[in-house]
Amino acid sequence: MYGGKTALQSMRTAESRLRPGAKAALERRCIAERDSVRPQTNIHETGAKPESDRKNIERNFQAVPIAQYAGRWLFLNTTYWDFGSSQDRPLEEPESLTQLNGAGRRACPFVPSLRAPPGHPLTSFSQTERYLLDYFIEGIGPNCSLSPFYNPYLSLITPLALSHAPLRNTLLAIAANQFYRLGNAKFEKEAYIYKQRALAGLQKEINERKPSFGAVATVLMLCFHDISDGCTPSWKTHLRGGMQLLNLLPLKTAEGHMLKQFFVMYFVAHDIMGRTAMEDSSEAETLENAWLADDDLEEIDMLMGCSRGLMSLISKISNLATEKSKMSKSRPLSISELSYFNNARNNLELELQSVQQTLPSYAKDRDDLLRVAEVKRLTALLYLRQRLGTPRNSSILSPVSVGLFARYPIAFNTNTTQAPPSPGPLAMVESSTLAWKEKLVTDIIAIISTLPDTATLLWPLFVVGSVNIDNEEHRRFILERLQNIQNSRNLGNIRRARLAVESAYRARDLDHPRGNDWGREGRGISLA
Repeated sequence: MYGGKTALQSMRTAESRLRPGAKAALERRCIAERDSVRPQTNIHETGAKPESDRKNIERNFQAVPIAQYAGRWLFLNTTYWDFGSSQDRPLEEPESLTQLNGAGRRACPFVPSLRAPPGHPLTSFSQTERYLLDYFIEGIGPNCSLSPFYNPYLSLITPLALSHAPLRNTLLAIAANQFYRLGNAKFEKEAYIYKQRALAGLQKEINERKPSFGAVATVLMLCFHDISDGCTPSWKTHLRGGMQLLNLLPLKTAEGHMLKQFFVMYFVAHDIMGRTAMEDSSEAETLENAWLADDDLEEIDMLMGCSRGLMSLISKISNLATEKSKMSKSRPLSISELSYFNNARNNLELELQSVQQTLPSYAKDRDDLLRVAEVKRLTALLYLRQRLGTPRNSSILSPVSVGLFARYPIAFNTNTTQAPPSPGPLAMVESSTLAWKEKLVTDIIAIISTLPDTATLLWPLFVVGSVNIDNEEHRRFILERLQNIQNSRNLGNIRRARLAVESAYRARDLDHPRGNDWGREGRGISLA
């Protein structure tokens, strides 16, 4: 019972306020609720089961107040695919492409101009190329950075593309493909044509053994294209190739140094974050995650939303977890090996508690960026516990409350249903592993609820969605945020991450062993 009504009555009352799609899903649930309380008939019996059985079912049933979900999608559809092996079940579903099409198709947020004024840098290109380049500059590039004062996609890549044909063709392919992903098939053919031209031009330059900054930028943007197009395996090939070409570039100018700094950030960050999506990252060719000598490891990067120092710690977690996983699968670990792994994970946790993340000089007033960086630090702690377990040393204290109030004052959104985290003591002995994770997840969600729907939150949402904590409110929040981010940009890695989280939820609902394997569904996804 809920509010004096049965769950079925409450659901019917709210039915009129739901959208058509949600109404159909609600009807399916109503039928399920009706059948769950209906007396069952045995095919070998002529009568129904005793009335006491029905009352027991009703007494154990807990109704859900659905008024707060009116007009919001809520359901996961489970099919026969979810009972099979992972090899039998496609992760990329037609739904991921079609749900933005049709009557509900979202209009493009920016409509490029078909005409460029005299003297404009784009006047020398065809009308189609001007249109697509304008869209990249005004509609795609600004979304790639958290600050308008630092955006190498616009300040470095775009000017270079005007004089480097393969890079320019890559930007054209990205813009055309983004139109297609948003439901506009007008430039579908151009997306393939320009990408093919980019690959051909890049291959010619490499064959002539004349690698340039334009060539490395082309490889980087091809990686960008393939990630946004669905995380096809080729994005990793481009990433490795870009790092190899990067080592051949000279550093003669300040602009060259700025380009190389951007290249290193992009390639290293995508390698680090991509390896967190799988259990055994040794199968992926690990790159040498070396930042430049003059990089500030504490400064929050505007492309990644966290510091290089934090990403280095995340990389160490993945490497240690992979090493332990490989050894554990072949034989039991010795006492000395267990001690080694425990001490190493404890040191990593202590480093995560004390890591510093500071704002760059041009963004000193951006408290929202501090929140993004703190969410990623807390997510790294959750990732550490999920991959390497809990500490066996009682001196390792819970860091959940440390970053939220002691580091940065955070103004929480009063409109959200998520309660702000409790300040509590700066260090408290954790009561249990599950309680610690639940508290940490609650605090992560509380901070995310104060932030806009941006792709920089993809990694925290993926990690929280992959942790086995049975909380329906958390589940709804994660899925809704992933859907909102996908609706805004519909990038391929966002679709893949959302589908992976949904698949993990289904597997746990069915008690399928697949639901307990970290990274089973995340292989090949870019989470940067």
